[in-house]
Amino acid sequence: MDTRKLPALLPPIADLLPHSAPMVLLDAISLWDQQTIRCLTQSHLLPDNPLRDGGVLSVFAGVEYAAQAMAIHARLLDSATADIPPRKGFLAVASKLNANVDVLDHIAAPIQVEANMLAHNTDSSLYAFSLTADGQTLLSGQLTAVIISDTSSRP
Repeated sequence: MDTRKLPALLPPIADLLPHSAPMVLLDAISLWDQQTIRCLTQSHLLPDNPLRDGGVLSVFAGVEYAAQAMAIHARLLDSATADIPPRKGFLAVASKLNANVDVLDHIAAPIQVEANMLAHNTDSSLYAFSLTADGQTLLSGQLTAVIISDTSSRP
């Protein structure tokens, strides 16, 4: 396994996402390789977290945390293989969701977001994901992202 644990050499997370503050929800990358990425966050504790609704952060906001981990993983894979510009995409399907808590804002510990690539081609990626804290799985499931092809160079 070609595991990369080089956080000092990685670009800032905000440079790897198509978001700007405050929508950059992940704080750090703790591990990544060809199949997996693990990130840490404490943004679920912020009172101004942009995903809060009525002051509450639903566990299903974790889908966006996982989607950001997927996007970061894709960008790291692209940059590891060539100088490929960031590709745009969108979350197409969230499936097999299993929630073990109702809200994330009651979790005092940092949350680990792990995404494991199950399938990938030029048009889409399928990942299994989990959010855990203190050894407890908070949310798990699968996400499919569709990658938008750049048609600007086509006749």
